[in-house]
Amino acid sequence: MRRLLIAVAVLLVASLAIPLAQQPPPAQQPQTPQPSSPQPATPPAQGGGRGGRGGAPEGGGTPGAPPKPLVPVAASTVVNNPDQYVGEYVSLTAPVEATLTKSAFAVDQSRDKTEKEILIIAPTLQNAPEANAYVTVLGEFVKFDPEDVKKKTKNYTLDLTPEQIAKYKGKPAIFATAVVVNATGIDIAKVIPPPMTPEELELQKIMRQVGPANTALRAAIDKMDAAAVKDQAAILSSAFTKTEAFWKTKNKPDAVGIAAEAKKHADAIAAAVATPNWEGIKASAAPLGQQCAACHGAYRERLDDGSFWIKTSK
Repeated sequence: MRRLLIAVAVLLVASLAIPLAQQPPPAQQPQTPQPSSPQPATPPAQGGGRGGRGGAPEGGGTPGAPPKPLVPVAASTVVNNPDQYVGEYVSLTAPVEATLTKSAFAVDQSRDKTEKEILIIAPTLQNAPEANAYVTVLGEFVKFDPEDVKKKTKNYTLDLTPEQIAKYKGKPAIFATAVVVNATGIDIAKVIPPPMTPEELELQKIMRQVGPANTALRAAIDKMDAAAVKDQAAILSSAFTKTEAFWKTKNKPDAVGIAAEAKKHADAIAAAVATPNWEGIKASAAPLGQQCAACHGAYRERLDDGSFWIKTSK
């Protein structure tokens, strides 16, 4: 019995020793990473804005391009440190100090009237903001220069007087893409398109048929569904006939030609499906879509709210 107890004790000691032997020595234990010291804040990068549409300032970026980061700022901050924000796309809230022209006004956060005004140039301003009303302005921060206005805007003529130009030249200004009246939440710099004519509304209705029909046509071609291809080709042919007639009334021969070419391809698909000739169908489907894209590129305009407008003049 004594020998048995000794043997059991030896086995127990050995079993305890094995896990200890498998652990790495203290020098090999993984080290807990130490927190790094905080880095100082990086000031806003400087640089110019990018082009906008119509008379709008060019600070807001272009559709399809990544927008510049919006930097919230206080009026006092940018007045005291203007160089830090030149070229930045900023958001600023302040009371209106004075209405200068139909497209320009000044804001001033200071109550002591120490001429720390910020000039706001809003080429698309629809209504003049009321004095002392708080507004939130979005746009590119600059040091005002009349020559710079010409470079950064198009279809817009600066309407400040020579005296006003002299007063604000070299001082903080914002080329505004939006001017929101805080009390109402209305953007008074948003361009409101004129109402469509009955003919334009009819064309818009037709165009809303073309997109789904073209999508359904391609799906039917992929499935080799002759009946569906025939139906969608007929819808497209009728739509392009009406589109061609609309552009004739607007005296736009290039748009008329695009519609006629699209109708030709729709008719070719309708003829080829009778066989059916799937290679011929596919050969006409691709250029049909290209004609739609060509017309949209020339005669469809994207508005600020993301909707599209028929552009009857170029």
